[in-house]
Amino acid sequence: MRKNTLSSALLIGSACGLIHSTHAQQGLGSGEDLPRHEITHLTGDLYRFRQIRDFGMFAVTPDGIIVVDPMNSEMATWLKTQLDERFGLPVKYVIYSHHHNDHASGGEIFADTATFVGHENMRKNMQAPAADAPLNRRQRLWDANGDGLIQPEEAAGTPHQGVFASLDTNADGGLSHAEMWMRRSGGEQVPPDIYYADKASITLGGKTVELHYMGRNHTDDTTLLVFPDERTIHAVDFLTPKRPPAYDVYGGFFPDWLESLRRVEKLDFDIISPGHELPGTRADAIEQRRYMEELVAAVTAGIAAGLTKQELIDTVLMEDYDHMIEFHEHRADNVGGVYETLIADR
Repeated sequence: MRKNTLSSALLIGSACGLIHSTHAQQGLGSGEDLPRHEITHLTGDLYRFRQIRDFGMFAVTPDGIIVVDPMNSEMATWLKTQLDERFGLPVKYVIYSHHHNDHASGGEIFADTATFVGHENMRKNMQAPAADAPLNRRQRLWDANGDGLIQPEEAAGTPHQGVFASLDTNADGGLSHAEMWMRRSGGEQVPPDIYYADKASITLGGKTVELHYMGRNHTDDTTLLVFPDERTIHAVDFLTPKRPPAYDVYGGFFPDWLESLRRVEKLDFDIISPGHELPGTRADAIEQRRYMEELVAAVTAGIAAGLTKQELIDTVLMEDYDHMIEFHEHRADNVGGVYETLIADR
């Protein structure tokens, strides 16, 4: 059963400032010397919880707690203990930002008290493909010999290169679509109890959190959360303040992704709480949209001019953005990811 409005209760306090500078320093780097688990107050009754560089969010209300993205069983187990000790309230809702297992696993820890909510496209995306399912549009670009599998030499330069052996469960020397789909984060994925289409709301105690579908971007089932009273949005993977998007891993949808970022700018907010790294502001959303605009335009022009993927990687340098976190780690993969996606959709 799908509902587009949910009732129960969210007590949201007045908006405060962003996280202090000491915590800001902890958001950078490879993960060394960062806390494995931590809860940080964001503003009002909104909090962020972390596992190294991955972040979820929760809102505390008199009638219970709303959790966004439990991540995995380890994280969810730690979080549940903390919530019990600090607030003594049950988790009433778990909201998923999207179906990827590094965000939407671990829900079983809250299944005894929570209602699970996600976009309607999660219904299909959380279903494992059949063993003989064909390669998807991007995987077909890697299949140089056209045999419907990805061999080790074809996996070179793809997200599966370093984990090939662990994915090749039948040890036949080739990865099927089903094997590449395999979950690699710990914990179960509890499917949503309630699916929404374009916009939904959870209301509790006269306060509301909004769920917005922003169109296809990092995935085709991404939910952006809006906490109106705090003027805060929670955005995962398709918008990361001060860092290029890391969409080389899963691919993405272009130019749809760019349109999603434009839609974000039309919302009324001051604070961005991302699924990775540190909180940001509206200025960070504008910078990310400009980055994407220039990236997609440059790659599109290069394809029209007959340039190869490697030629584009060598020439689309995006130097105006080299101040961003891990720019040099992500820039080439961003160019290659946009190229592959645009070519695959032809």
